[in-house]
Amino acid sequence: MKKMILFAAAAIMAFGASAQMSLVKDLSKKVGSGKTQELMELIEQIQPALTNPESANDVLTWYTAGKAAFTAFDNMFGAQKMGQPVDENVMNQLLSAGYSYFFKALPLDTIVEMDKKTGMPKLNSDGTKKVKTKYSKDIVGMLTAHMGDIANAGNVYLSNSDWANAAEAFNTFADIASSDFAVKNGVAAADSTLSQVRFFQGYSEYQIQKFAEAYDSFSKARKLGYTENNIVDFQTSALANMVQSMLDKNEYDKANDFIDNALKGDPMNGTLHDIKGFTTELMSGIDAALPFYIKATEVDPTYPNAFFDVGRCLYLQAQKIIDDNPTATNKDLVPKIKPIYDRAIPFLKKAIDLNPNPDDTKAQKVLDDILYKFEVLGVN
Repeated sequence: MKKMILFAAAAIMAFGASAQMSLVKDLSKKVGSGKTQELMELIEQIQPALTNPESANDVLTWYTAGKAAFTAFDNMFGAQKMGQPVDENVMNQLLSAGYSYFFKALPLDTIVEMDKKTGMPKLNSDGTKKVKTKYSKDIVGMLTAHMGDIANAGNVYLSNSDWANAAEAFNTFADIASSDFAVKNGVAAADSTLSQVRFFQGYSEYQIQKFAEAYDSFSKARKLGYTENNIVDFQTSALANMVQSMLDKNEYDKANDFIDNALKGDPMNGTLHDIKGFTTELMSGIDAALPFYIKATEVDPTYPNAFFDVGRCLYLQAQKIIDDNPTATNKDLVPKIKPIYDRAIPFLKKAIDLNPNPDDTKAQKVLDDILYKFEVLGVN
C-alpha cells in the first residue's frame, strides 16, 4: 500500500479559489464509498484546498478531509481485525489527521438561516443572526466513536517512544473525552481515566523537553486525582527545568513569580520551596535564601537537597565571618562561628543519611571541612 505523509503540503495545483471549491465538492461526493487507497489519494488531492483562502474557510473542505481520514482508518482497522496486514503507523496518522481536520471543521459549521419571503437573514431576539449546523452532528458522532482508537494510538506511540505523537494523541483524547459534546452524548471519560491520560501526555512531553507543556499536563493529572508513577517528582522536575531556563536568561523576577504561583497550588512541595530558595539565593544572597531552604526541610523531611542547602548556607555564613576578619585570632572567631557550625552540622548529617547516591559527597566534604576547622580552632 502506498504510504503518505499527512499534513505535508501536496504539489501546488494551478487552481483559483472557485476551482478549489469545485474540487472540494467533487471530492466530497467520493468520500463516502471510497476504498482505502482512493481515500488516501483524495486526502492528498484536497491538501491545496486546506490553505486556499476561500476553500480553507469552508466547512465542507475540512469535513471532507476528516471523513476521508476516518473512513480510511476504519477500512484499515476492519482489515486488521480480519487478520490482514496493515501499516499501524499509517493508521495512526490517518486517525490523528481525522481529529485535526474535524477540529477545524466544527467552528466553521455555521449556516445563516435565511427568510424565504424576504431573502434576509433570520434574527434571534438579541438581534444576532440565526444559524444552524449541517455537519456537526456527523462530526461529533465520528469523533466520539473513535475516542478509544485515539487513546490506543497514544499507547502505540508511547510504546515506540514516539513522544511527540504520543503527547498529541493523549491530548486529543483528553480534550475530546472531557468536552461538552462528550458529556452531552454520554461518552465522557471518568476522572480516573483522564488523569492517567494526562499523566502520560505530560510524560511524553517531558521526554522531548517540552517542560512547560509537561508541567501543565502533570498539573491537570494531579487535579484529577492522579498520584502514581512519581508524578510529583516529574512535575517538579519540569518546573525546575523551566525555572532554570529563565535563570539562564537572567529572568529572575519571572522565575520567582512562576515559583510563587506554583507554590500556591502545591504549598507542601518541599522541592518547590528549595527551588524558591535557590532562585532567591541568586537574586539576593544566602541570608535571604536560608528561610526558604529551612521551610523545604520542614515540608519534606525526606528531601536531602534541602538539608544540604541549609547546611551549605550556614557554612557560607561562617566562612564570610572568617573572610571578613583576616586578622582575628582563633579566640575571637570561635564564639562567632561555632554556633553557626553547630547549627549546620545536623542538617549536613541528615543530608548524608538521606542521600540515595553514595557518589554524591558534597555534604560530606562540607561537614569534613567544619570538623577540620574545629580541630584547628581547638574546639572540642
